[in-house]
Amino acid sequence: MKKFIVLIPVIVLLSIAFFIPVSQQQTVVIKASFFNVYKELASAGNWERWRPDIRKPHQTDSTKILEKQNANEFTLNFSTTSLQVIVNGYSFNVREYATDDELNYNYTVIPEKLPNYTSVVVTEKVSLIRYLINLVSGKSLVETHIADLKNFMEDADLYYGYKITRRKVTDTNVVVLRKMVLSKNKFDEAAKTLIALKRFIDSKGLEQTQPLIAQFFTKSGDSSEVNVGIPINGKVVAHDPIAFMRMPQTGSLYTVKFRGKFKDRMKAYAALQRYFNDRQLAMPLPPFETYVDDKLPQNESDIINIQINFTTF
Repeated sequence: MKKFIVLIPVIVLLSIAFFIPVSQQQTVVIKASFFNVYKELASAGNWERWRPDIRKPHQTDSTKILEKQNANEFTLNFSTTSLQVIVNGYSFNVREYATDDELNYNYTVIPEKLPNYTSVVVTEKVSLIRYLINLVSGKSLVETHIADLKNFMEDADLYYGYKITRRKVTDTNVVVLRKMVLSKNKFDEAAKTLIALKRFIDSKGLEQTQPLIAQFFTKSGDSSEVNVGIPINGKVVAHDPIAFMRMPQTGSLYTVKFRGKFKDRMKAYAALQRYFNDRQLAMPLPPFETYVDDKLPQNESDIINIQINFTTF
């Protein structure tokens, strides 16, 4: 009987601990612009990019995710979880409902004085018993996925969708031939240009040292500018329409590798452009493509293996 009497207060305290609400809070600094962090949280489709538990079912079968978005609210239903986000200014109130659990937390996004730095204040409401368990296990705020958000925003490969590499510009001599052509003929004209360049370097007793480079620019109307270049092993006096140029040694190249249909390569261009815009990098020269297989495309759907290069100083 005495043991039972002693257990009563313990049982009562444990019962109370299951219902007493406690807020745990932490400020996390993310090395990314305020605009980018806010945008990543404000759209349901973006949560499918940065949340690993949502990204996995999205990659295997996107139809498994039900998405609904209104002006200041959206919901995501995936696996056995329903996620509801209410946008209130710079705050995002999140409720997650799983089969045997419910989470309630908030992100508040705050711009830092330093550019490309943002603070996110994370607040999670839990029961006292859960708070104590998290405190002991060191897993406080793990379920809010703030670490996933930080990792995604700071990892260029994840955020931009491509591996972006920086390297120094090598001392390269290049012969180039530029043409303005009808867009419908750009691939045939590029092939003719390449033949003309190879004949030129053969006539000068020179050799190609690296894969060919090219630029395809759509101009007004139905015209396109096609530029093809071949790196060579020495200097040469060129004559019109062929030009000789040297790559500037003082600059840097930011590159992305792309393999796929020629017409789809602009996705990689867009990623590099976003990377440059976010970091306010100047691009004094137009981007160019290195054709790794030393082979130009024959049509829009031709599979190409290229390296896209953005130059900066």
